[in-house]
Amino acid sequence: MDDNNKKSRVGFWIATSLAIFFFLCCVVLLSSLMGLLIIKSALSPHEKEGKIEKLAETVIEGTGADKILIIPINGIITAQSSRKLFQETPSIVDSVKQQLEQARDDNGVKAVILEINSPGGGITASDIIYKEILEFKEKTNKRIIVSMQDVAASGAYYISAAADKIISHPTTVTGSIGVIMPLINIANLVEKYGIEDTSIKSGNMKSIGSPLKKMSDEEKKVLHDIVYEMYTRFLNVIADGRNMKIEDVRKLADGRIYTGKQALENGLVDQLGYIDDAITLAREIAGLKDAKIIKYKRTLNLAEIFAGSMDNLFGNRTVTIGIHASVTDDDSPRFMYLWTGYQQNYLFKWPAFN
Repeated sequence: MDDNNKKSRVGFWIATSLAIFFFLCCVVLLSSLMGLLIIKSALSPHEKEGKIEKLAETVIEGTGADKILIIPINGIITAQSSRKLFQETPSIVDSVKQQLEQARDDNGVKAVILEINSPGGGITASDIIYKEILEFKEKTNKRIIVSMQDVAASGAYYISAAADKIISHPTTVTGSIGVIMPLINIANLVEKYGIEDTSIKSGNMKSIGSPLKKMSDEEKKVLHDIVYEMYTRFLNVIADGRNMKIEDVRKLADGRIYTGKQALENGLVDQLGYIDDAITLAREIAGLKDAKIIKYKRTLNLAEIFAGSMDNLFGNRTVTIGIHASVTDDDSPRFMYLWTGYQQNYLFKWPAFN
């Protein structure tokens, strides 16, 4: 009996200890959630005042007071942010805009290099960056050079046209000048299996682009007219930026891609070279003998990391593709300045990612 009593007491204290442990875990979790609400409300007072916290400056090489800023533009061009580990990654649009604004206010920055590796992306996102580049040049008289990496196609070339000079790697793939609206139609499959679309709509055009029904000639014309309007805008952007006749641009703008050498021969880029050549050119056109080569980096404080970790546990789920591009629940068809051949494995998930 004594042994049984001892075993019972041990079992009791083990069960009690586990209950206390789980109770304390619940208290800690609840406190963390309450702390999250408090931290988020007071997380960034500068945002409430309409101010943006400065990005940290990292020196890549060089010395002196003058600076050349490198801004990487990687992945599909989008205005949508994504989440990576414990932090929210700003969209390409927001990232480029913030870096240009900081460079505009920094008298030490004399030139900017856009290091582009992108197949393009959303029409509006591409156009916003294009506009930001033009405004930056107009307000500061600072020069912008594009250094193309593996790929700088479609929307990526659209934003490149705003630069003062474009340098392409010999191995760069660029071009793909045009507009696409990725659509998939499964009307024959729907008919084969007797699936019926019972959507109620206010007009015949309300279901335009639906994958469940065959597209009429009238619907095709509506979409084609929009594509052609956006395409004409693309042509004008290139004609203005590259000082070319629009007829000559049109001959190049059938959607085909070009190597760096082919792009140079057709006047789409200014020279072949590498990032070092872009830095040398930036020094030359800015009239600099020497300059620090810098990049901006976003830093997180402890509160932001904590908030991000809580969002990961309980917030909106986002699947990250590469560095900036992401897929969320919004899978609606888009008009795109995008080379789909580069991202075809993503587009099979229908219809476009932006």
